[in-house]
Amino acid sequence: MVIFVPEFAYDQYTWACPTGGGAALNLFSRAASLAVVPVKSGARFAGAATISAFGGDKDAAYGKAMLASVEELTNALAKARGPVMKFGQLLALFSSTLPPEQAEMLSSLTRLYENAEPRPYKDVEEIFKRLPAGTVIDQVAVAAASLGQVHTATWPDGRHVAIKVQYPDAPRIVRSDLLQLRTFMPLIHRLIPTLDVKALLQEHADRLWDELDYMHEAKWQEEFRIVWAREHPGIVTIPTVVFADSTLLVTEWLPGIPYSNIQSAPAQQRDQAARNLARFTLWSPRVVGAIHADPHPGNFRLMDDGSIGVLDFGSVGHPAGEFTHLFVRTFQLAAADDLEGVRELWLNAGMIMNSTSAEELARIISLDVTPYVQPEFRFSSDWITERAGDWSDPGGSLEDAGKLSFPPNLLLEHRAITGMLALLTSIDATVDFQTVIDEAVAGEWIF
Repeated sequence: MVIFVPEFAYDQYTWACPTGGGAALNLFSRAASLAVVPVKSGARFAGAATISAFGGDKDAAYGKAMLASVEELTNALAKARGPVMKFGQLLALFSSTLPPEQAEMLSSLTRLYENAEPRPYKDVEEIFKRLPAGTVIDQVAVAAASLGQVHTATWPDGRHVAIKVQYPDAPRIVRSDLLQLRTFMPLIHRLIPTLDVKALLQEHADRLWDELDYMHEAKWQEEFRIVWAREHPGIVTIPTVVFADSTLLVTEWLPGIPYSNIQSAPAQQRDQAARNLARFTLWSPRVVGAIHADPHPGNFRLMDDGSIGVLDFGSVGHPAGEFTHLFVRTFQLAAADDLEGVRELWLNAGMIMNSTSAEELARIISLDVTPYVQPEFRFSSDWITERAGDWSDPGGSLEDAGKLSFPPNLLLEHRAITGMLALLTSIDATVDFQTVIDEAVAGEWIF
């Protein structure tokens, strides 16, 4: 069965995006560092063409130019952080269409998480004046990213709250980064010709503007909280939104054990956390019609009652369900040896050509139903390592790249599910995955 597992799964989230030692990168230097990438790349390929024209080894010349361009592109995307790095992580999902050495460079972006230095309190102090009188704010941020940071505070009624504040220049950073990413399009098209780069960038841009609107995030957080509490109480805990406007989001403080610390917890606790995380991810498209699409370990907690605490609804896939339905039904059909059913499922989803046979599809997506057919399955590092060589991205292998189609609008769902599998593996959890999957498709789907 197709597992769709990204490489970062077995790195157990030990990587962090470089912070550079300052607050935010200067916008001008940030833009300048990105602008040189397509220029240098163009010069390399022009040089390769010259070598070829004078009788040199064409394949060697272009291969060298390609390798250097991928390396520089990867470094630039990683160092830029924020919107640029996030686009790089989407791009990395298609890395296996590249030769192995280049693919490894680009796929390394999936192992990065933002770990920016918070800005001084004075940079956001003016924004906090919109909060009700009597709010007591801790001036030292507890978390930060490229577009904002989080402070703890005491609300006027005495509640302990978390305040997410957006930097005043965040929209300018996003606009600048998107303009720079457009200049990368010819290079990316040269590297991965089967990819619709324009559609991928447009999808990325749409989601970024959604993330900048904290009212949008507040709406989804409350939607998920209310629906999950009503339909499946006890599985997830989502903090209540206390206050929200376009650049401020106040929620009740969520205690619990950070997901990255669960690995040292007793097996029973780890298994329960993993089971509830899998339920939350795979059931949300049916229950809510949307999916939480930021599977960062910092966004999850193990609560005292055994539920999984969920934070950060800035990235939500909506509408959702098409890819999740494909994922779970593929498990079920493959377990029943119904390869023609799998083919029909993928064909109806528009993800393969009519000429693709059931056997070809099974080979391309590497059908492995072990997690489904066992009553309980251990998501171990050994298992993830074995799967790393399979079809772990929506682009497929180089020889099969033209046989699969992966619409950019499904990438958030794909990221949510692959991230969930990586998180299960990071805590060496055992899950009754068949039960979780079967219940995911029970009842009526919203999409």
